Amino acid sequence: MFHKVSVIFTITLLVMLASCTTSTVTSVDGNSGNVYVLPAEVVDRMLLDAMSAEIPKGGISRGSTPYPSYSGDVKWGSVDTDTITAMARPATGRRTDGGIVQGFVFEVQRHGSAPATGSPTAKRIHAKLQTDAELTGTGAAFIEFK
Repeated sequence: MFHKVSVIFTITLLVMLASCTTSTVTSVDGNSGNVYVLPAEVVDRMLLDAMSAEIPKGGISRGSTPYPSYSGDVKWGSVDTDTITAMARPATGRRTDGGIVQGFVFEVQRHGSAPATGSPTAKRIHAKLQTDAELTGTGAAFIEFK
């Protein structure tokens, strides 16, 4: 009997682990996209504003990445949860005059078992970040991540 319960538990656990997915929304594909030349304080505020538009402020915390980021959870039903992390990755860009600049690329990752809720939320957060960044007029062509 114990062996049968153990097998059922193991299979259930494996199915649950397999159902977790991860995806990233970014404005940089291959070698194209924009780097935004903004101070870290401005980038931090933009990240928090974008996350606050989709996730209640009490549910937002600093991300665990080595660069500016915030994380929060979205739920689908009572069991499925996705963790959304909006981040600004340091990157090098090239201005239209050829000058090399340092800035940030915005990315939003989601991970969990609620892609029906998490994916659209991540896309909306990224769209807000991109729209706000474009309004600053500081975009430069992406070269590489630091």
